[in-house]
Amino acid sequence: MRVSREEMDRSHERIVEAAARLFREQGVENTSVAGVMAEAGLTHGGFYRHFDTKDSLIAAALEQAFEQVHELIEADGHDRAPAEARARYHGYYLSEAHLGRPGAACPVATLAGDVARAEPALKDAFGRGVNRMLDALEQQHPGGRKERRMAATREFAMLVGAALIARASDPETAERVLAACRPLSG
Repeated sequence: MRVSREEMDRSHERIVEAAARLFREQGVENTSVAGVMAEAGLTHGGFYRHFDTKDSLIAAALEQAFEQVHELIEADGHDRAPAEARARYHGYYLSEAHLGRPGAACPVATLAGDVARAEPALKDAFGRGVNRMLDALEQQHPGGRKERRMAATREFAMLVGAALIARASDPETAERVLAACRPLSG
């Protein structure tokens, strides 16, 4: 039985969405292709009609995850003054709503360690995603382009570092790190 192009596209989208969530929740090494396919409601055998390798799936999942976060930054930035949008994004990034839901969280704070050990093509995809986020965050800063880029990069690195430390630490240490970074983000 042949599958229509439309159904193939819907299946592809389900696979990528499931992978983007599962990779962020469980990590790349702990997420199998079979697990992604099952989560997408498809059989493992159908994977190779959509992707050549697990790495190609990871690259597509990274793109999807970065797109979700980028949309969040963009949506908030259009409705508010730049300083207010930045403060809201930073507050969200350090919130339990973000930290407690890794499957919907920023791929930088959930997948950087996995991608650091990956092939150069995945690092390139990750870098493109980071730069896209920095492009959006840069718009929330005053000054010239170079100053805006430096400020966005510095603040984003602080947010990611705080999220990583908070997720990996005991509750007391996590709260101390988050409390120290919250005033910088407001």
